[in-house]
Parts: sequence; C-alpha cells; structure tokens
Amino acid sequence: MQISADKKSGSFHLKFLVGTVISALVLCVGGCMAGRQCSAHAASPNTVARPCSNPNCPFHGQRTQPEYRPNEPQLSQHYVSSSIRQASYQEPAVKTVASPELLKPWNLEEIRRTNTPYRLVSDNEAPVGDGKVPPPTGGISRLVGGTTATQPAQKPKAASGSARLPIFDLGKDIAKEFRPSNDRKWSPNHAVLQTAEFSRGPDGDRVTVRNVRYSLYENEENYKTRYYNATYKLDDIRTLDLIIVPFRSMPRVAHIESSFGFADGRYLGMSIEARYEDGEKYDPVGAGMNQFELIYVFADERDLIRLGTDVHKNDVHVYRLRFEPHEVRAMFVDALQRANKLAEKPEFYHPLGNSCVTNLIAHINKGRPNAVPKEYRTLLPGLMDNYFYDLKLIDTAATSFKETKENAKVNWLVDKYGDLEWFSAGIRQNMY
Repeated sequence: MQISADKKSGSFHLKFLVGTVISALVLCVGGCMAGRQCSAHAASPNTVARPCSNPNCPFHGQRTQPEYRPNEPQLSQHYVSSSIRQASYQEPAVKTVASPELLKPWNLEEIRRTNTPYRLVSDNEAPVGDGKVPPPTGGISRLVGGTTATQPAQKPKAASGSARLPIFDLGKDIAKEFRPSNDRKWSPNHAVLQTAEFSRGPDGDRVTVRNVRYSLYENEENYKTRYYNATYKLDDIRTLDLIIVPFRSMPRVAHIESSFGFADGRYLGMSIEARYEDGEKYDPVGAGMNQFELIYVFADERDLIRLGTDVHKNDVHVYRLRFEPHEVRAMFVDALQRANKLAEKPEFYHPLGNSCVTNLIAHINKGRPNAVPKEYRTLLPGLMDNYFYDLKLIDTAATSFKETKENAKVNWLVDKYGDLEWFSAGIRQNMY
C-alpha cells in the first residue's frame, strides 16, 4: 500500500511539473509573438517595408522602414525597441543625423520618449533636426560633471529593451580618456609641438629645433603665436640657467623653466608644462587625475620670460648654474630626445611624478649623475633656488642666498629691454 501511494504521488508531481513547463512555454511564445513584427516589418533595413495586413501586428497598416538610399548606412532594428510600439501607432517624423557617433546609446531615451526613429545621412546631405551631440572627449572632467569651453558634459542615460547598456560605452570612453593623446583641440599656445632633428656636418654635430615658439602677448587671452626653426651647433652650447616663476599668492609654489646658452649669444628657453586644451586652465586636482597631457615648450626667451612678468604679473628669477659645457650638452640632447618621444607617444602630466620639476631634475642628473638628489624641496618648486644654492649649483658672487635671489630678479630689466634683439644679454647683466 505504501509503494502504491508513493507511485501515485510521484505521478502527480510529474504531471504537475510537465503542465507548469508547458504553460510557461505557451506564455513565453505568446509574449514573444505579441512583441514581434510580422514578416512585412521584419524586412531588411535597406528595403522598403510593405503595408502590413496582419491585424495583430502593432504596425498594422503602417510603413515603418525609411526609404531606400543606396550606399547609405542604416540604423539597426536593434534601436527600435518593442517598448515603444503601441497599438495606436502614428506615422513618425524621421530625424536625420550626420554621424553614427550621434546614435550612441545615450540617445535611446529620446528615441523612446519621442517615438521618433533616426537614420543616417551621407556626407553631402545636410542633417535635419536637432540630434544631440554626445559628450566631448578630453579629460576626466568631461566625464564626471565637468564642462568645456564649448558645451557641458552629458551623463549617459540608461537604456532598456534590447539596446546595449550605456555603461559599456561609458567604460570605453573612460578607457579612451585615460590614454594620453596629441589629437585634441589645443590652446593656441600649445597647439604645435616642438621637435628636434640631429645631423652631423663637417664642422660637428648640429640640431635643428622645429617650431620654436615666439608669442606676442596683449594679455593672457589675446596673443599672436609665431614659430621659427633654429639650428645650433652642439659644440657651441655653453650654459644652463634656472628660471623660477613663483606665484604671487603662494610663493612656495612656482613654475620652473630653464634656458640653454650658446657661444654666439643665443638662448633657447625650455618650459615643461601641462598641455591645455582650448579654454582650459590649470587645475591641481585635475592634474593629479590625468586631466592634462605633458608638453615640452622650446621658446624664445622673450616669450617665456615676458609671459611671467608682463602677463601673469609674477616675479621672475634667472640663475646661472655651475655646469661644464659637456654636461649641459648632455642635458640639452636628453631634453630634445624626450620632446621627440612625447611627439610620438604622449604622456600625462602629473604634479608629483611627471612635472616641470621632476623632468628638469632628471635631465640635470643625466648630465651630472646625482647632481640634484630628491628631498622635500623638490616637492615645493618655490624653494628650488634655495635648494640649488645649498647644493652649490648656483654661480654667484653674492655672500648670501637673499642677495643672490635679489640679483636674480629680472622684472625691471625685462621692462627695459622688452622686445630688443639683445634681450637675453640685457636681463643677465647682474650675473657678471
């Protein structure tokens, strides 16, 4: 009796399970069929849809596909979710967009909200409508609540249905932003990279520096940028000068520059900086989060020094460093090779690990190993002159650092010599 009861109980459970599975399959198939298009609307996107005669189809009596255009990419059926299909469907107005970039998933919400399909147009066809532009690239502030000079950043919106979640595209964009690039809309002063070409002639090794910058400033926003090429004999290099531009509000924070002097009296300034996009300004938080690329600016001294004195209204100090010509040559060549490398493989600027201070010290130590050991003053650029004085690297006849610093200030000499050809010699008259 017990065995018979168990068999009946097992048979009952088996029938109940089979019935449940069959019911689920029926509901699933019915739900899928309710959301499917009929054969007329399942046609390829590049064909003209036939009028629908199926009364159960949500698009009954409508033509849902755009007209055929040869060689024109079409928006995938993937973007027309069943969630926007209604029995009271009306003929939509078709918007056009000029780029597949505009069809990224964060526009799906508008597609569903307005029930308006999009299609792509060819390059020679003017776009119609007001398709939204996706968030711009160029730094983490553009991805997390930041703004640019042209438009605010947009937060990707969630998509539902069969569309891919925008988090995947956001992940790709974040990955792209965390890769440094030389291909952005740069500030005019940082738009052109300086590079070097080394050659050997009968009179020795030479280097031609391409695109030496010489900007003429009216103010920080208005200036004219010019460039020229300059050729130097490496055997003619003589001196290296340290240029410190302390910030008025925080004197212990400064921008560090340098200048290479040659036997013929010419000087070539070098400024290692955060590279700005158009409309950007320096942001210490953003600098620590890969907001800026790194750039080596080789420029005329009348550009670099007058930018600090006349435009930014800061004090500028120029110190002659105690290095032999062959050491300065090694530093100069190392800096130019670094600039060439950045032109091919860009890097991010970082205020602690890849800045004006860290790179200049690396070049100095290339010419004279361990000439500038790391210590706390290398983290405070405004104290770099005091550190170099203690290392006995500053060539001065003064008996104290205070006197040395006073003699190195060149603001009044910059005002005196302005744009004259002997500008570089004039601002150094207190060195001799």
